[in-house]
Amino acid sequence: MRDRPDVVLARHFFTSLFQLGFLSDKGTESLKRALLGALAIAMALGLLLVRVFIKKYGMFSTAAPDVYARAVLADHAFLIAVPMWFVAGAVGLVGHSLFPDQTDFRILGAEPLSRWTIFSSKLAALLLFVGLFVAGAHLALVPLTALTLIGAAKTGSWLAATLSFAFSSLIGSFFAALFVVAVHGLLVLFAPRARLLAFSSTVRSVFIGLLVLSLPLVGRLPATAAAFATDAWWLPWTPPTWFVGLQRWLMGDGRYARLAGEAAVATILVLMVSIASYAVLYRRFDRVMVQPATSLGGSRSRSLSRWSGRAPVRHAIRRFVSITIRRSVLHQGLIVGLLAAAGGFVLNGLLNANGWNEPLDLSLRSPFILTILWAPMTLMVFAIPSLRLALSVPLDLRSNWIFRMTEDVAGRAEIAAANVRLVLALGVLLPLALIGPVQWWVLGPAAAGLIVLEALIGWLGVEGVMAGWRRIPFTCSYIPGKGFLPGMLLKAFAAYVVLTTGTTIVLRFSLARPRVALVVALVTAACAGTLSLRRRRQSPRDSLLFDDELPAEINPLSLNAD
Repeated sequence: MRDRPDVVLARHFFTSLFQLGFLSDKGTESLKRALLGALAIAMALGLLLVRVFIKKYGMFSTAAPDVYARAVLADHAFLIAVPMWFVAGAVGLVGHSLFPDQTDFRILGAEPLSRWTIFSSKLAALLLFVGLFVAGAHLALVPLTALTLIGAAKTGSWLAATLSFAFSSLIGSFFAALFVVAVHGLLVLFAPRARLLAFSSTVRSVFIGLLVLSLPLVGRLPATAAAFATDAWWLPWTPPTWFVGLQRWLMGDGRYARLAGEAAVATILVLMVSIASYAVLYRRFDRVMVQPATSLGGSRSRSLSRWSGRAPVRHAIRRFVSITIRRSVLHQGLIVGLLAAAGGFVLNGLLNANGWNEPLDLSLRSPFILTILWAPMTLMVFAIPSLRLALSVPLDLRSNWIFRMTEDVAGRAEIAAANVRLVLALGVLLPLALIGPVQWWVLGPAAAGLIVLEALIGWLGVEGVMAGWRRIPFTCSYIPGKGFLPGMLLKAFAAYVVLTTGTTIVLRFSLARPRVALVVALVTAACAGTLSLRRRRQSPRDSLLFDDELPAEINPLSLNAD
């Protein structure tokens, strides 16, 4: 049986989902250590979450039965939403693999294989991959789920409650996977063939960004017990609540028949769309082939001659980064996902802030003002290192020889300047463009000087983070997890607390005292300018880095000028 074509193909497609071509052998081994560290952190967080919920249910032990029941509903919405989120993210990353690419078409097209064999092998690999996430997410939540079902044991319906919750949660995860697959099927079916790759990668990146932004909303579900009591307007529009309604309907509660019906209709609909799109696409096999991106701007000149004498290397790096982000699904998704994670964290803080419709009083140090000042600094603290990480991930290690051959001393300073400008644009200017209007709406004209000061602080942060970063974006090998992951996260958390607290206090005093703002701005600009000048002088002396190194290795002292 192991030699059957469909089994061999399914095994090949499954293992290919875990192969990260941008990592070297050292990077692959380091990634394993990083994943083990992440698993340890996840287990610790899971145990901490159980302890928090134990305290919560201890408080509800003496509450009225209806209050306890509403709290369980909200928690079940959270427990159903978490696996749905993980499954949707996993399928969003690899769902495109359900369709053969050009390599598959050229290799398998010459073999005596039917389209059904190829499709079934792809589907089996995808189902096995998604099944790992479904099983892992549900097993990780077993202690917390058992805690929420303890109350059902008092009424003698513990087994029924457990079976109905398990069925509803699995159907919810099934819906999440089918929804992503159906969207991708419709995308491939109706997208322009010439723009299929670019359009598909853009839609996938947007989906990942929206998914990351929704994570704070998932975390707020345990606090929505009142919404179930008042039948809030947003319940019929929230997929996790559909399957909570399905669970309650299976237990005989007719009040949630509408939500259960929405769960059933939505699941059947995405199943039908997925089947229909697959049937059409595999009948038109060449339609699903991923086409290479078309050339950019047919009439626009690509020559760098018009930039002669005006930092042509810097402009070339900028264009290279722009094209890479537009064409590379990995890097586009990585940048969008990291920025969306920072935005989701800030969005959660803004949603929790009280005082949007209340008068502001600077003398009372309104917590709402502190939240408005905290938001852009938090975005920068998250975005700047995240962008540096995204630029560190290589595009194709086998092709970086061309950059090694063309390296020259004169271009190193321009490369360093291009790196700083890119991180400055996405890590500082973009957060200010998003939060600046909110600050202006809340604080009025006083926000103008504040935004300038925030930009200077961001510039100083970029110069500090990018100091000594001697790489052309996407060309150097990358070794993840070079340190002990829990220790790195602890240091990162401490840095976040210190930096965001310190900058928020400085901005608060600067807002109340304009003279303080002027002094802080001058000092910040002087420090950033000093680091910028040092970078310009030092970068021509340091060779570019094309091979990442482990901290345990002996690094050269670089005493020579080159």
